[in-house]
Amino acid sequence: MDSIGGNSLVIKEININYVRNTLKEKETATKQQIAKATGLSIVTVSTVLQLLVKEKEVFETALISSNGGRPAREFKYNFNYAYVLTLFPYEMNGDIIIHAEVLNLSGNFVDQINLTVERVDLNSFKKIITLLLKRYKQIKSIGFGLPAFESNGKLIFSDYSELTGISITHHFNQLFDLPVIMENDVNCAILGFNKRKNIALNGTLIYLYFPDQHPPGAGISINGEVFKGKDNFAGEVASMPLGITWDKNLYESFDGFCHAVSKLIIAISSLLNPGYIVINGSFLTMEHIHAISAISKKGLPPNVAPNILLSDNFTADYQIGLSMQTLMLLEPPIKLTTNY
Repeated sequence: MDSIGGNSLVIKEININYVRNTLKEKETATKQQIAKATGLSIVTVSTVLQLLVKEKEVFETALISSNGGRPAREFKYNFNYAYVLTLFPYEMNGDIIIHAEVLNLSGNFVDQINLTVERVDLNSFKKIITLLLKRYKQIKSIGFGLPAFESNGKLIFSDYSELTGISITHHFNQLFDLPVIMENDVNCAILGFNKRKNIALNGTLIYLYFPDQHPPGAGISINGEVFKGKDNFAGEVASMPLGITWDKNLYESFDGFCHAVSKLIIAISSLLNPGYIVINGSFLTMEHIHAISAISKKGLPPNVAPNILLSDNFTADYQIGLSMQTLMLLEPPIKLTTNY
């Protein structure tokens, strides 16, 4: 978010955002309640509300009593004022499926599509996006989740070769004239897990994901912010020179897998010293977690080993994190600062 000193147009936009965010948080409120929450004057709040009501972003609702005074009008935020569209591919029973969801501004589900495709490419995404944009004119931003990383705006590595070397965000931004984001699947998952489990955001959290048919990946959160590194390569743990072959044979060996993951955790802990490491994989159980935790503690100094948690739902983590990132595209990119 950019910080700027502020002129009349900027201050107007900031005031609008103060009122907007207060109503999003409270859902319904009177002018007086909004003014108290924001520190804005009643006159300013009234002006902003007139604008938001005109745009149908806010609704006027019932009059309520105000301790013997004149009844006060309540205002309600319209979470269906705009929608976001998220898309990500996944594999099931040998099929490749693109899952698309339409969400309102509170992140609540509106609609979804699951399309089986021969390959994941620009045309397969375009088909779904075009259909949903025709169905929902309120869609104002698009988010892609992919097992890939971007450098200089292009996909450098992806599990889907047809997308490698392509600037997916630029392509669809130009095609549909909407803000677009592409986020790595595990980076989404770490945000979603934080949201689902309400893990403290201070400190360092690592999310290790072990897909059935591909090497593992990691998401790194430092003080609530996803850390991606200079070229978005942070988290590509399969590239670490640990002498481990991440494949089906390893995953099927309980002892072999637990020792391999423990070796990875010791390496990560020696560099980042995380408070928590979350692990997910369709084959993982709490027995794995207990064994990995015990082995890891033996390879680290006392009290240094992280708390190791099992995520039971990668899809939920992924979807929640991707929706959070896509909704953020609709947040104003400015804030007011004080100059000293």
